[in-house]
Amino acid sequence: MTALGESLDAERPAIARALWAGGLVSVSTIGLASTSAWLIVRAAGRPVILSLTVPMGLVQLFALAKAAGRYLERTATHRAALSVMARVRATIARRLEPLVPAGLGPRSADVVDLAVRDVERVQELLTAVAAPLAGGVVAAVVAAAVSGVVTPVAAAALVGVVATSLAVALAGARAGASSEGQLDESRAALVSLVAEVARDPEGVAMGEGVAAVTRRLGALEVERDATRVRASRVRGLVAGSASAVGGLGAALALLATASARHGHLAAALVAVPVVTTLAALDLVGGVSGAMTGWRGDRAALARLESLATRVAPVAEVDAATVDLRGEVRASHLGVAFGARDAFADVSLTVAPGEVVMIRGPSGAGKTTLAWALAKFVDPSSGRISLAGHEYAALSAATVRSGVGFVDDAPYVFATTLAANLRVVAPNATDDELLEVLEAVGLSALLEPAGLARELGGASLGLSGGERTRLGVARALLAAWPIVVLDEPTEGLDRVTASRVLTTLVDRAEGLVIISHREEDVAVATRIIELTG
Repeated sequence: MTALGESLDAERPAIARALWAGGLVSVSTIGLASTSAWLIVRAAGRPVILSLTVPMGLVQLFALAKAAGRYLERTATHRAALSVMARVRATIARRLEPLVPAGLGPRSADVVDLAVRDVERVQELLTAVAAPLAGGVVAAVVAAAVSGVVTPVAAAALVGVVATSLAVALAGARAGASSEGQLDESRAALVSLVAEVARDPEGVAMGEGVAAVTRRLGALEVERDATRVRASRVRGLVAGSASAVGGLGAALALLATASARHGHLAAALVAVPVVTTLAALDLVGGVSGAMTGWRGDRAALARLESLATRVAPVAEVDAATVDLRGEVRASHLGVAFGARDAFADVSLTVAPGEVVMIRGPSGAGKTTLAWALAKFVDPSSGRISLAGHEYAALSAATVRSGVGFVDDAPYVFATTLAANLRVVAPNATDDELLEVLEAVGLSALLEPAGLARELGGASLGLSGGERTRLGVARALLAAWPIVVLDEPTEGLDRVTASRVLTTLVDRAEGLVIISHREEDVAVATRIIELTG
């Protein structure tokens, strides 16, 4: 069963309560519309007031029931949605844990950030999809039943209009989803270009040049604006069509009841099918937004479920976690992803007191080698050991207690600055947190709320250089004997980069640094070139 299926099954009673409350709202809405219409027309004839007592009581009853049902529906739906989302989040977290970072590929923090947003969309399945759909179905059935009691012709007209409204909603959802997808692609292209320039402004300027980048940026902005206009036109067309369908439905209901009026139909009942049809269409109108949202939610669920099919890059060993410190030795090491070798026949030793610099062209396998050293990926050939113990016989926790890894884009949790640091050292004191922030030049983050400052997700709230230094600060707190760092000076100016590297050299027993910056070579005691 899928993560969502398991969560929905566990929260079935809460979901049922939410849907029942939504049904109460729909029944009360139709009841209020029909009794109000009858009462207004009947009262226009100035009958004896006592003859209106029952319909007046029904109007009050339906109005109170609608208000109470709306309150219950909102609270029950959101409570169920939050409970389902919490269960899905826990399941996805368990699936992600063995995959990070090697199982998610480059920029794993961005993949995790996308998974977090996809999990949050689960909430919309109940609040923005299931609830409107259920309410619309109940409203259509009850409205058809009420109109059918007055005149079957009006009921038939209502069914036809509701079907037309649903067709318009589905067509609008399909067109809107296409436009929204194109808009998301345009935004993603803009973000990608900005991130590319931010990561390596000098390289971009020396490569295609500032003028070319400016032209690309302008073209992407024009494309985004054009897509936004198309999306707005689609939404306007759907809204206009829905209004036209509503007017058509009211007109058909009026014609149907007017023709029946020449027979046996009482005058007070003429307005009932008309107002009931309008009330039903108002509730059915929520289906359009539900269908548009469902397409995006379905894509999010597909991405989440795809995580379950990914094979963990490390085969966990059933061994106790022990504290090992010492030399890391790789002999004829190779790592392959499927039929492709990331690298092959690499031998190196990292002893305490050494600073090993790993360099090489893009795609040579530098990051994959870093993952292998911290046991985030199993080698396909060769051997690797920590303090004389083969990695193959050690649990991942044992290896990572002696060899720490800092990604080139560390994940930033949506919580406080203190909590983002304590993720590697839960018992660290505030003074220790302040000290490592000062050591990596992040004291400015303490303004204005200090360690209680709220940070965003993986790509919100911090610049690339600040995220890099946050990862280094975590490494200092964790106090790993040997630290493997992937581009620890990326996005930093020369002064800050030198400060960060000096701090790492002073505090770590051994360092493995992946870097393409020439100035970083100054701290290395040994340089290893990967040729690809």
